[in-house]
Amino acid sequence: MNVRILLGALIVAVALSLTAGCGQKTAPAENPFIFARAADSQALDPLAADDSENAKVLGNICEGLVRFKSGTSQIEPCLAETWNLSSDSQTCIIALREGVKFHDGTPLDAAAVLWNFNRQMGTNAPGNITSANPARRSDLYSNIEAVRVLDAQRLELRLKKPNPALLANLATASASLISPRAPADCGKELSRHPVGTGPFKLREWPPNGQIVLEANPDYWGQKPKSERVVFKVVTNSSERLTQLRTGQIHAMDGLNPDDLASVRANKQLTLLEATGINMVSLAFNCRKAPMDRLELRQAVAMAVQRPPLIESVYRGAAVAATCVLPPALRPADAKIEEWPLDIERARSLIAQLQIVVKPITVSTNDAFGLPITFTTNVIERVELPLLKLHVVNTPCPCLPNPTQAAELIKSDLEAIGLKIQIVAQDPAAYIATVSKGEHDLALHVYTGRNGDPGDFFRVVSPEATHAGDLANISFLEDYQLAAALSEAREQLDAEKRAAAYLRALALAREHLPIISLAHANDMVVFRREVRDFVLLPNLERRLSPVWLK
Repeated sequence: MNVRILLGALIVAVALSLTAGCGQKTAPAENPFIFARAADSQALDPLAADDSENAKVLGNICEGLVRFKSGTSQIEPCLAETWNLSSDSQTCIIALREGVKFHDGTPLDAAAVLWNFNRQMGTNAPGNITSANPARRSDLYSNIEAVRVLDAQRLELRLKKPNPALLANLATASASLISPRAPADCGKELSRHPVGTGPFKLREWPPNGQIVLEANPDYWGQKPKSERVVFKVVTNSSERLTQLRTGQIHAMDGLNPDDLASVRANKQLTLLEATGINMVSLAFNCRKAPMDRLELRQAVAMAVQRPPLIESVYRGAAVAATCVLPPALRPADAKIEEWPLDIERARSLIAQLQIVVKPITVSTNDAFGLPITFTTNVIERVELPLLKLHVVNTPCPCLPNPTQAAELIKSDLEAIGLKIQIVAQDPAAYIATVSKGEHDLALHVYTGRNGDPGDFFRVVSPEATHAGDLANISFLEDYQLAAALSEAREQLDAEKRAAAYLRALALAREHLPIISLAHANDMVVFRREVRDFVLLPNLERRLSPVWLK
């Protein structure tokens, strides 16, 4: 009898260990916290965490060495308890928190962290996924020369150059850790079965279904206040809001700005909003004519009107973007000089672009009847080509009505003599088009990851123009700008770093690879009974402190 009991207990223990690793179902919890969003995650893997819908969920399951303090972009310890930089800022010794385990029971030790660094930094490492964006990963890890295990709980990072954004990079969802056992246990399903150290474990994620997380009873930190949380997909914003009002869900993002007034008037709902670390811009493909002409880019800069965009598309839930950096990331003494609205000057510049001087060869006879040939110039007026303005056809929190925004831009540009055709594409087609440089113009959204200005400057950085990188789709390779950004990325002195970024801002304004349009507010609406929901600047949805009254 005792043998049978012991055997039964052993079987149960093994079963629980296996299901913890690959997200199998366990007993349901009562009264889950339900968060609704417009789209599902595609891959719950740090390699794919540059996608905001992936990061929203992943940040609750997987953790990094450090993290952003709740509601701020300040760094605080997470899986690393301490870190120490050498005097030359090129060596960082990291001491791990003791007693932490991944959801499958694997201990968090220096070897496990080294395995994760190798996976993130290499293209053929175990558990790699081909759908991940190598450009974003390269930007995070390209400055790390080597990672070495010192002992069971300590690692050494060697950097090629000083990097003031090192800890900010390590706080992103892209740098979070998974169990080294996960690729072997989950195989090709790894990206649908994340195994981290976080406050929640994956309970279930059926294809095209909602993601259900359950509290991790062995979590090393403060235990989650909800036993279960659900990420529900409701594609239509009006339907999401209806479900929120009727209590079918507890919170939502992706609010249609047209509903702002009714939400603010509803005493059963609470609206959280803050200026987001994001930017919507009009990007010129500077490798194609006539976008390669500075005069055209200047004309567009003097024609685009931001106030109608902020009012019509965002209903005031955004701020006009006057430069590459959102307000929170600008140097304290930054004085931003905007391009003035000057329709007549813009029309004049476009008219000048239509005047072309062409050499022609003339053959005739001179006064004595002898044949002569000479070259002269003639002035011709040419029509500028039809320019295609590419935009996604589905809304996102940073651009709630893409087509309307494109129509406003089109109207502004046609007023100065340009011919514009809007090309609205599904996100996959849009990404394929702009990454290959097949666009003329594009309405583009960029969301910051780490609260550092250097990350945001990727939208104009010459280093972010290579194939597959969706940051700089203007493809302008300005080496003065590259030099200023390189200095800022390596400069540890705060004043000198700010000065380098100010030079970069001035160069971006002068050469105009993009026109910054808007910084959308990050908005979450929740019911009155929801407590302790905090917005994070990188759009993660950290749900462990949230509870229902």
